[in-house]
Amino acid sequence: MYVAAFVTDKPGVAQVRSDTREAFQAYLRDHPAHAGVVVHHGGPTLADDGESVVGLLLVMEASSLDEARAFVADSPYAQADLFAECDVRAWDWTTGRPG
Repeated sequence: MYVAAFVTDKPGVAQVRSDTREAFQAYLRDHPAHAGVVVHHGGPTLADDGESVVGLLLVMEASSLDEARAFVADSPYAQADLFAECDVRAWDWTTGRPG
């Protein structure tokens, strides 16, 4: 199943995000504890100014919502307590679909 994670950062965590960015990006590429998760797309979401990072969007493939939620919860960003909100939902990918 395809899954989308919509994350909103806590206020004032820009430095923590910056400090953990490299570990987070490595985690997206290599996550042996969550071998069933494939990350297709991802990146920061921005404030209305088009520059300030306010969260994250991930598009993944996983066997279940629980598997995708565990993947996000185990991420370096989640472990650094960046998230104010995290909503992981099944997603019906209709356009621009891989494969």
